[in-house]
Amino acid sequence: MITLSDPILIIFGTFALHQIIFWIQNGILLLFTYVIYPDRARKYKIQKHIQVDWESLKDCAKTVLINQIFILLPALVITCPLFMHLNMRWHIPIPPWYRILFDLVCFLGVTEVFFYYSHLVLHFSSIYEYIHKKHHKFRAPFGMAAEYAHPIEFVVSNIAPVIAGPLLFQSHLLTTWFWLVIALIGTINHHSGYKFPGLLGSGLSNPAFHDFHHAQFTNNFGLLGILDRLHGTDKAWQAKKMQQSQETKKNAK
Repeated sequence: MITLSDPILIIFGTFALHQIIFWIQNGILLLFTYVIYPDRARKYKIQKHIQVDWESLKDCAKTVLINQIFILLPALVITCPLFMHLNMRWHIPIPPWYRILFDLVCFLGVTEVFFYYSHLVLHFSSIYEYIHKKHHKFRAPFGMAAEYAHPIEFVVSNIAPVIAGPLLFQSHLLTTWFWLVIALIGTINHHSGYKFPGLLGSGLSNPAFHDFHHAQFTNNFGLLGILDRLHGTDKAWQAKKMQQSQETKKNAK
């Protein structure tokens, strides 16, 4: 049974959730790193020699808002019938916790595949200059830059990898929303430019991995590092980690 609230929640509920998480998280990051504790935060900055100016921040915010309003929202409208066809609604029984957890873990793998290969293609010389170069304007990224992209890239490499998992697994809308929150927090953290101690600075959340991609361009195309290791596109990153490990051991002596 289809109710009027299902498409409203799919389109406007998903868009509202995206906007709330994206701008609150970035607002907190900017307040902490540029206004309240700029000196204290600097020691956690990954590329300390590069600082972003307010003009660049404003340009980034403008482009991101345009992408969100004129690309993301229409994309939700266009894909809503597909979501409905695959029973991705609110008004169906909420799945048990273990199904939600299973879906979320699978989404990680699906996103790694979709993002890695779409991102790698965007680095082809014939495409990079016209599309992906815009995103790489910021050699030392910051949170908002996660969605600073050419419209084609925004669809292919931002939106598509995130919704691919829920579509393939025909997941409940609640599960999809959980995933959206996780994906947003993760990608903003990966672009934050800061490696804070704790959960958001270690393991799969380590922002230094993607920050290295913005600094080097030719390494670390994925999110989890699995496909980078498989295809050997993380060699410079692994060399850097080994060098850092050796320096740490020397300093400890």
